Amino acid sequence: MSTTNASTSSAQVWGKNEFKGLLVLVFASLLATFLGACSNASNENEIANATQVTADLLSVTNTPLPTNTPLPTATQDIMPTATPTIIATALPTPTALLPEPLVDCGQVLPLLPAHDVSLVDSLDPDPVALANLQAIVPVEAREALDYILAHPGSVGLAVYQVGQEANGAYLNADVPMPLASVVKVIDLIAYAEAVAAGELDPLITVTLEEIEAYYLPTTDLGAHTDAVAGLEANGRLFGQPATILLDEVPGMMIEFSDNAATDYLHMLLGQDTIENTAVALNLPSQTAPCPFVGQFLAMGNHTRTVDNDYSAVQAYIDNPASYGREVMALTEAFAGDGDFRDTAIAWRQETKRPTGQTQRFFSQNLNAHGSAAEYAGLMAQIALNGLSDPDASFITRRYMEWPMRFPDNQAKFSNLGYKGGSLPGILTTVYYAYPVGETTPLVVALFFRDLDGRSVYREWRSSQTHDELARWLLADPAAIPALKAVFEPAGP
Repeated sequence: MSTTNASTSSAQVWGKNEFKGLLVLVFASLLATFLGACSNASNENEIANATQVTADLLSVTNTPLPTNTPLPTATQDIMPTATPTIIATALPTPTALLPEPLVDCGQVLPLLPAHDVSLVDSLDPDPVALANLQAIVPVEAREALDYILAHPGSVGLAVYQVGQEANGAYLNADVPMPLASVVKVIDLIAYAEAVAAGELDPLITVTLEEIEAYYLPTTDLGAHTDAVAGLEANGRLFGQPATILLDEVPGMMIEFSDNAATDYLHMLLGQDTIENTAVALNLPSQTAPCPFVGQFLAMGNHTRTVDNDYSAVQAYIDNPASYGREVMALTEAFAGDGDFRDTAIAWRQETKRPTGQTQRFFSQNLNAHGSAAEYAGLMAQIALNGLSDPDASFITRRYMEWPMRFPDNQAKFSNLGYKGGSLPGILTTVYYAYPVGETTPLVVALFFRDLDGRSVYREWRSSQTHDELARWLLADPAAIPALKAVFEPAGP
């Protein structure tokens, strides 16, 4: 969302089993290029290395997967088919009053987080433990650490090596926090499971026009533009109108954090599927992930009869069911009616609404929430190939491990999976990692909310100090016990 991780990138870590998949996708791309030529068409964020905001998509270094952490073997070759198994339902044409949505957000998950977990909002660390920690934390991560020590109530953290959870470091790990784009991992898993079950064909074609029906400019920090540029640079766009394979869409969502790509997949799979996927993943703190474009329109839009967007958001909080209906109705109207979409975009540009204050208020309350402990556990599940189907684990890891393209990561890790997110006042990051020489993964979920002032949020989006802290916790064996010694009075 406004909202995305500030990184760009390139390709996947490929092991023996994935090479087979690569051949299939290369074949599909060549076939698509040929078809595009026949029709006279022209073919045509390291957050993971946090200080590198962009990367040359054409410079790809492949690193083999270690034998002790194999991706599952895909059980079936995927061959191109002419039509998808899942077909997006036609969206209704909106009237002057928004029509009832096809389905509400919040089918099986709550729309508001529970507030039944005690919050640690102050720390009194042992001076020796604190001195030891400060002596070893990297300069790039120090600002994030200092903020945690000064504002612990704004932080959710869980970090540990799988199998050694008791030796991990935790702070407000069970408190639901806004997830921003980290929630896109659920959409990715839902997609991977649909493909693995044969319910969705990754080699069907999708036009950019279909994806851009969900594109609301200025709400994604340029993620969609960067994603399309990456596709163009790699020759992945073909035909007229510009077309891609469905297989590219999850990469746009995870690597670039493209909201439009996310919403396209979200609506293709269906709200019920997304929510039921979260339930099946055993995420009891999870609130309903609603489409991003609907969330931004719910913050403020041209159909609203009052000028006070802040009070309208408060009305949603007071009556969550009304929000669940309207966020989906706005999504469907925006995607399904070009006039509505053009008017909504023009209104935002002319009115400069919603304000930053309204966006922060909305995101702190109505953006999808989850706990650091649960998302660290989800990272472990992915790293251990523990999803519902081996092929689903294979597909999910193929997208999550895009940071392994960078030499710095290749030097430190044999496998590294990542997703980050940002919204006004919110920065989130999740990782799983196999440090070189380790046979069990480490996981971290680090969530910041209510970041003090606009300057902190904007500065951190650039410096990525929070992400540097997370990466250090994964790479330095002394980091987790040193942090645990400081947090110990807070406990897990």
